Amino acid sequence: MNINVALSLSFSLCLSFFPSLNATPDISETCGNVRHKDLCISSFESSNIARFLPSNAKPKVIASIIIKITVSNASDVSRNLKSAVLEGSGSLKPEVREKYGICDREVVSAMKELDKVRTTMAISSRKSEDLDMKAAIAKTEKCEEELKQVEAELTDKKQLEEVVVLKQLLENIDDIIKAMD
Repeated sequence: MNINVALSLSFSLCLSFFPSLNATPDISETCGNVRHKDLCISSFESSNIARFLPSNAKPKVIASIIIKITVSNASDVSRNLKSAVLEGSGSLKPEVREKYGICDREVVSAMKELDKVRTTMAISSRKSEDLDMKAAIAKTEKCEEELKQVEAELTDKKQLEEVVVLKQLLENIDDIIKAMD
């Protein structure tokens, strides 16, 4: 037997004992019944975190990863809201600056609620998960409402679009958690 063939065979045999390093779980079941299915799948698949999950990851683990992805997204939204205020300091009307500030506080508060959801998932406190998810969604909706009040005066609609996507991610998490019952 050729040495290259033997090495190749040995390497393949060794790899068969380990899960694939790039195998990600099939999330079509987890994301299949959420309100924003395509967003659920695409955000999960584009995440660096998701790449390291075994293909047989349980729905609760996948939900936890989707929460982490959403917290990261919320952090980006918050940073972009702050940047809009700092970069547009001279051209923004005071009421627009105020709306950005309110919106940012709501997004930061929603991130805290998501952290609570992740913690309560670990201890299986279903009632608390529901309350925390409702609070996170409500805070993001409040942010969206604040920006919509001054939408015509926003220098960049990107922040409003990001808030809408964040709300959709939160709705997906809520749907996933409800489906785990």
